[in-house]
Parts: sequence; C-alpha cells; structure tokens
Amino acid sequence: MSTCMSKKVKRNYRLFLCVFFVFVIGLMGTWYFKELEKRVPNHIYLFRDQNTLLNLSAPLSGQCHTAKEVLKIMDEKGHSMKSTSFSLGKPFAVEASSLGSYQAELKIFGLIHYKNIHFDVIEKTKVMPSGKAAGLYIRSKGLLVLGTTRVQGKNGLSYEPAGKILKAGDTVQKIDGRSVETIDELAAILQTDKRKQTTLSVRRNGNLIKVKVDKVLGKDGAYKLGVWLREDIEGIGTISFITEKNQFAALGHGITDIDTGKVIPVHSGKVYPAQIEDIKKGESGKPGEMIGSVTIGEEICMGEIKSNSSLGITGRITKASEKYQEKKALPIGLKHEVKKGKAQILCQAGAFVEQFEIGIEEINLNSKDNKGMVIRITDKELLKRTGGIVQGMSGAPVIQNGKVIGAVTHVFVDDPTSGYATFIENQF
Repeated sequence: MSTCMSKKVKRNYRLFLCVFFVFVIGLMGTWYFKELEKRVPNHIYLFRDQNTLLNLSAPLSGQCHTAKEVLKIMDEKGHSMKSTSFSLGKPFAVEASSLGSYQAELKIFGLIHYKNIHFDVIEKTKVMPSGKAAGLYIRSKGLLVLGTTRVQGKNGLSYEPAGKILKAGDTVQKIDGRSVETIDELAAILQTDKRKQTTLSVRRNGNLIKVKVDKVLGKDGAYKLGVWLREDIEGIGTISFITEKNQFAALGHGITDIDTGKVIPVHSGKVYPAQIEDIKKGESGKPGEMIGSVTIGEEICMGEIKSNSSLGITGRITKASEKYQEKKALPIGLKHEVKKGKAQILCQAGAFVEQFEIGIEEINLNSKDNKGMVIRITDKELLKRTGGIVQGMSGAPVIQNGKVIGAVTHVFVDDPTSGYATFIENQF
C-alpha cells in the first residue's frame, strides 16, 4: 500500500514539475515578446539621403527584397551589405534615396516570421519649439450627447423619450435632415416641426446612423427630447511646436469631454493667449493644475484648430507675431535617436516660457499611443513651483541633444514628478 502511495506521490510531483516548467517557460516567453515589442517598432522613420544608425539589439533578421533599389543597408562602419538580409542583433545603418514607405520582413533566428517592419522615409525637418500656454476653444462637429433624462409632459406624466436610443458620446449631426451646430438651432427646429416624432442623424463610434425619437410636449408648451447636449469645450494647454508652414501641434493627447471621456470631433476651434496666474502643486494622489485666464477676441486670436485626436491638437497659426521663426527652429529627432538620460522641456510655469531639466527613464519604441517615453522632472526650480508635471503642461516640447523629440502628455497620479511623453512623429 505504501509503495503504491509512494509511486502516486512521485507521479504527481513529476506532473507538478512539468506544469510548473511549462508555466515558467510561458511566462518567460510572454515577457520576452513584450520586450521585443518595446524594442522593435512597427514603423521606423528615416530622413531621405541620411545615414541612420540603428541599434535594436534583437535576435531577429530582416529582409527587404522589394526596397533594395531604394534602401541601402550597411554595417555600423558604413560598409554596404551585398545581401538583402540584415541582422537586428547588432548595429546596422540604413540610407534611403526616395520618399515613401518600404517594407521589410523580420524573422526570429532567421526562420520564423515575426512581423513586417516599415521604413517611412521623410524629408529632414525643422520646427520651432514653443512651450507657450494657450487657451483652446473647440466647437464640436455636431452636438455631443452627455446623457438622457426624464421630462414631465403637459399631461403630468413623466417620460424619457431618448432613453435607450441615444448614448453618451453620440454626436447629433442633423435633425429631420437639417444640420445643427448649436443647441438653440436644434431647439428651434424641434418647435417648428409639429410632427410627434423626429429623426436624428447621429455619429456613433465613427458610424453615421439614424434614430427616431418621440417628442414630448412639456408643461411650458415646448417640445422636448430629454437629452443633455454640449456644443463646445475650452481649456488651457501648451503648444508643442510650429512648422515652417505655420502648422502647429499642441497637448500631445486629445481634448475629451469631461462627462463622457470621448475625444471631441472638431467642427471649428480657436487658439488664444493664456496667462498663468497661479499653480496648484501636484501631490501623490492629487494631480496639480495650472490656473490661468484666457482673453478671447479676433484681434488677439493666435490660430485655428483643425483637428483633435487621441494624439493631440493640430491647426494653423494665423497671428504674425506667433508664426514660425527660422532663428528659433531646431531639427526634429526621430524616436530611434532618443536616449535615456538628460533632456529638457519648455513650458510656461509663470509669466513667460522657460527651459527646465528632465530625465528620460524609459523608451517604448513600439508605443502605439502617446506614452512612448517615461520622463521625470529633475529641475529643482520647477519642482518647487509645480511639484512636477501638472495639468496644463501637456504639450510642453521635449528637447534632447539640440533636437525636438516629443512632448509631455500625462502625469503619474501617484508620483507627480514623473509621467509620459509622446514621440514627435505622433504629432505630425
């Protein structure tokens, strides 16, 4: 009996070891592939006719048969490789003769397909870093739905006509075939059409749909839909840079509605100068905030907002004094040029724009959002004033080795001295 028990225990022990071994191998494999993803981007930007040294330190090999007439692959000493294959396990250089996007296949140990990588070739570019605080005013493309509510009818009964029909985050584009840009316009159309049901054209998750909502005649004699709407939003952020063509980028992340968390689609928008009047310092668990005022008027308008996406605000500078100046411009630094260590940011933490020291602590080359770099504020003066990264600082340009490499985007709530920054490629 004891012998049988002993064999059973040994068998169970061996089974446990096998399961544990598979678990550990799986864990290590998951970690390994996550590290590869951080290290090897899907896209690598290159400047045309410039020798770019890449050091990805990955056990992968690449092949670029289709681009061999355009891409010149070299070793780290600049000697051309005769083969169309190259190793990512050691430094290599790439030079491209034509603009465009060129694909290379990556394989693990030269055998197993891993993924395709794209070399996106662009012209060498300069931008004028800004760091100025600005008032951002956006009118949404349609009317943003915040939620639905109950309304009391003239008959004394309670109704929720838009309940389960409209959702928070929807944008109402048209009512009964007529475009609407303001709440007053929608209300006016609602009253002039005496039909009991109205048709709304609604943008939801990128799709345009039509829904029908029964109107309720309220106690005041006005027709109602029982929906909370918003037509515009405003706030303070930081302008990252201005291009030679006077296009600007700001924030590094999108402007979202505070109630729905959705990125607001832009119909139109303006940028105005902002004055920082006070700063609420950040603490662990309590993000800080720049408190300022914005003066609105056509004569002082700095520019027009053209787009609002998860990667930031873009638009055009129209005021002559704010336009691109070559003497203030710096070359851009692409993400493979970014290094851990010292860097600087430009931001307006007072009456004017100043430069402050930061450290780049982590780099995720394959970041698909606005969190490609982890940064830490190291400048004693800025820490004294703000406690670290605060709301309103989003968009502050990051400069390293004389190149603009990105912009501040987020603060870590538990550690306001640290946060995220995006790569400059994401802001174009």
